[in-house]
Amino acid sequence: MATHDASAGTRSTRTGGPGAGRSAGAPAKAWPFTAFRTLVALQSVAIFVQAITAGMIVAGRSGAKDLHGGTATLAFAFSLLTLVAAILVWKPGGGSARIIVPSAVMLVLIAVQAVLGGAHQKLVHVPLGVALFGGIIVMVMQAWSRPGGGSLTASASTSTSR
Repeated sequence: MATHDASAGTRSTRTGGPGAGRSAGAPAKAWPFTAFRTLVALQSVAIFVQAITAGMIVAGRSGAKDLHGGTATLAFAFSLLTLVAAILVWKPGGGSARIIVPSAVMLVLIAVQAVLGGAHQKLVHVPLGVALFGGIIVMVMQAWSRPGGGSLTASASTSTSR
């Protein structure tokens, strides 16, 4: 039987059982998960500021379009870094791969959003902005969820403690 202490970062090897074909219970590393959470938080702030600056544009505030464009660049950068962190949570972090797809989808949608905004396609740009706001809420909930009483790294520690 393998035991895993995620807080101490220790592990013992596993023989037999349901997960025997996998790399024998790699410890879940905390730093990729912390980076992922931090970047999701930054990405959510950037998307929230996007909504604020969009309202400023509608209200006719001067300089709002430049601020909206600058914040879009930040949202894209944070989204890209969030995807990298999601991959690191999985490999080498030993956590769940389930956060990679939403992170990748958000990156693609933010890129499409930027292109649509630059092309002044408000008919699609505005509803997609609302969808991105919903998407980041899902990511925040996922980043701070505790499936099975654990964190996103629970899948690694659960599979090694049986």
